[in-house]
Amino acid sequence: MSFRSQQSFERVSRRSFLAATIVAANCTGSSARGAVEPADPDCRRCGGVGRVPLLDYKPLVWLKGTPLPKWETAIGEQYCPVCQVGADSRVLVAELKASFDGAVAANKEWEERTGWKLACVVTRHAAIHTQLNTAQCRVVGSALETCLTHIKRVTGSLLLARTRPEGYGLVFLWEKTSWESFRKVLESQYSLEQLGPSWTSAREYNAYDHFAAPHLYETPQTTKTRPPSCGAVFMTARRQIELAADWRAPYWLAEGFAAYGDNVVHKLNRWYTVYSPRQIPVADWLVEARKLAGDNKHQPWNKMVQREMRDWETNDNVQTMSMVAFLFEAEPAKFLNYVNRLRNREEQTPALEEAYEAPLDQLEQRWKKWIAARR
Repeated sequence: MSFRSQQSFERVSRRSFLAATIVAANCTGSSARGAVEPADPDCRRCGGVGRVPLLDYKPLVWLKGTPLPKWETAIGEQYCPVCQVGADSRVLVAELKASFDGAVAANKEWEERTGWKLACVVTRHAAIHTQLNTAQCRVVGSALETCLTHIKRVTGSLLLARTRPEGYGLVFLWEKTSWESFRKVLESQYSLEQLGPSWTSAREYNAYDHFAAPHLYETPQTTKTRPPSCGAVFMTARRQIELAADWRAPYWLAEGFAAYGDNVVHKLNRWYTVYSPRQIPVADWLVEARKLAGDNKHQPWNKMVQREMRDWETNDNVQTMSMVAFLFEAEPAKFLNYVNRLRNREEQTPALEEAYEAPLDQLEQRWKKWIAARR
């Protein structure tokens, strides 16, 4: 089922296919762009990334064909003031420019592969290669910047903002005919194993979160139901948590974090209308979750964290988004600790309990109080 049912493939096949090129391009701090001392993996300030976000930067949304940004003022991060003292900030400037150049080169390559003229939207953490018009491009680009800015400001970290536009390019198509044509392009480049076990079934949906070529489409009809930026935000947020956890994020966490990103930007969760507009709530899911918890109609946490995709019900989408919102917003440092524990191959429930210094049933009660008080 599009981006959902690729979980097992993401955790196994993706590590052995194009691992070196994709991981190097997606992650921060490419050593090819300057001689910088390795970050301290135990640094409490940057978490081993070697840099931290600037909190007063302006949104960066660039469209192909418009003047390039001023690189020195467009940087959204700085070297870690604890473990990277004295590092040359000019490397960050060169890195940003190279990232934009890489995104433009990727855009040209997609134009050659598809035979289409594609717009290119570049933000600090993603590129969009698209058939959208200029106004829609700006909406999508601004939505991505809003989502990632929120994540960085809550955490004060880049641990959950690991992608770069030259390595993470989302192909955003218009109309299903383009979707079907693009699928043929990918089928000519990748084997069925590389495309993933849900490739065939994904034909009936609007998105496929392929690790090397994530893509989606919208239509004039679907954009009457949801903003065109919903799917792009959802998929980009999901990629951040997957990379941060080294593809070991449990299903509830990956889906919940993606939906949380959608909610942060749009204050609603409409991306799930790709499945069933009549069954999936389209109101504010935090409000819906408050009702679930207040009426004791939610899943106990010890069951929810173990539920497989095939067992999910409509309310599970709402609950997991609110669980992530609580864990992330209430104690962001502990959330990062939890994600790092997953990255280090710890089992999800002990990792969660250790990170938050509380058993699962206590976290559930704290979540209920938090969601009841949140307005």
